[in-house]
Amino acid sequence: HYVISSRKRSFFLCVCIFKSCLNMEYTFPITETAILLQCIPQRNPFVMVDCLYAHTPNQVVAGLSIANTGLFIQENELKEPGLIEHMAQTVALHTGFTYVVKNEQAPTGYIGSISNLEIYMLPKMNDQVETTATIIQEFGGITLVEIQSKIKDVVIAKAHMKTVIAST
Repeated sequence: HYVISSRKRSFFLCVCIFKSCLNMEYTFPITETAILLQCIPQRNPFVMVDCLYAHTPNQVVAGLSIANTGLFIQENELKEPGLIEHMAQTVALHTGFTYVVKNEQAPTGYIGSISNLEIYMLPKMNDQVETTATIIQEFGGITLVEIQSKIKDVVIAKAHMKTVIAST
């Protein structure tokens, strides 16, 4: 099941399931809230992704625009728990979008562990955070990913995260 991405081009997606194909057109970046909410289990005010820039079988790139209000906003910056939640929701977006393009409901998942977390800088109001999650290994509903968050090509955080699918 492959999804090909391009940041600003339209493409046709062919997901082959038991020799039948479903053709759907998606244009990246995806910023439509309805599509993003189909991909993740979180709901407002806990939604910490507002853009899907790219998606491949082994990688996802998601974004978050830092607003002046929110659960994790203090002193005009996104605090550590909010940044970590954004990173986790980026991983959820990868799994969820994979299901959505197959016209299936996205599963619920949980963070199994976080390791090697390094936060160099917290995003401030009006910053655009772009987070890339690369799949290192996936087996039996457990996914190990390497995550890196940037603002304007400056790395602000990185971590390894293990997520577990609870239900499908």
